[in-house]
Amino acid sequence: MTNQTIPVYSISISGQISLQLHALNNEGNEGNQSLTRRYYIVQKGDPEPKFVNGISGDMFKHIQSEHLHRIALEEGLSLSEGGKRFDPDRIGYDIDHNLGLFSDPNGDLSSKTNQVLQRCTISDLEGFMVTEKKGQTLKRESVIEFGAVVGLPTFVKTQSYFHAKYGVDNPTPYNVQISSGLYATVLNLEAFRIGYNPHTFKYAIDVATRKKRLNALLKSVLYTYLQPNGAKRNTNLPHPDHFEGVISVTTRRCPAPMISPLEESYHRQIESIANTLNRLNGEGTVHLFPFSNMAEFAERIQTLIAVAQPWESDNAETIE
Repeated sequence: MTNQTIPVYSISISGQISLQLHALNNEGNEGNQSLTRRYYIVQKGDPEPKFVNGISGDMFKHIQSEHLHRIALEEGLSLSEGGKRFDPDRIGYDIDHNLGLFSDPNGDLSSKTNQVLQRCTISDLEGFMVTEKKGQTLKRESVIEFGAVVGLPTFVKTQSYFHAKYGVDNPTPYNVQISSGLYATVLNLEAFRIGYNPHTFKYAIDVATRKKRLNALLKSVLYTYLQPNGAKRNTNLPHPDHFEGVISVTTRRCPAPMISPLEESYHRQIESIANTLNRLNGEGTVHLFPFSNMAEFAERIQTLIAVAQPWESDNAETIE
């Protein structure tokens, strides 16, 4: 990969991450026992589904959006009042508190969506849905999509450990489930939709602003894997000791290839699909950024931030 810039349509990450001694995602308690998140994995040729520990996509997306919020504040990116507060309603906070978001309260969906995209980086990248009091619903799907982070069968283990909460009187005994293992993770970034208004088929923000948001989004993804801020980190801080996989990037109207790392040959399949797409759509349609550890992953994200440029379409113009 040279240092020449490339227009980015779609980005996908497929990888296997090793997390030791963590309790990042729990499903509540049963008596004095905390229960970890579990998933069934059904594999070809195996009639018996495997029950494995995992971390929900909701959890990882919340971790990523939390990092994005801090980056946006640090870099001075545009945020609504709800965005600044990291309110879960994001732009809905401004609407509910009558903060003068819309220049014309009686405007149509396209003009209001335009103003939301211009006002709030987090609403643009993470998606939003809010219903105004008069009944009009504003919504837009998230640019970033996370799959559940699931343990590879036979490569993940969950055990229950005894703890006690000591107080003035008698200690309170309880048990915590702690997991270690190798996990499959996938995510997708529809980079071409940054700042894109689906009602007008145009971009609501200029290229420079879209580039800043793309950089912030990629940086937040890096931080998500460097510091997954899930549950019980105060006493069960995860030991991340391995991360390998591949980042795939497309420069034309083509999805970035992604195969679940639950499949042993995922890396070879992604490379084969990339070669096929380059033959079908032209050389340079797909670029691959493989990595074999966390340090290389950070380097690949740095490279991608350096070379990636916002997608430009002949039919999508920027609204001034």
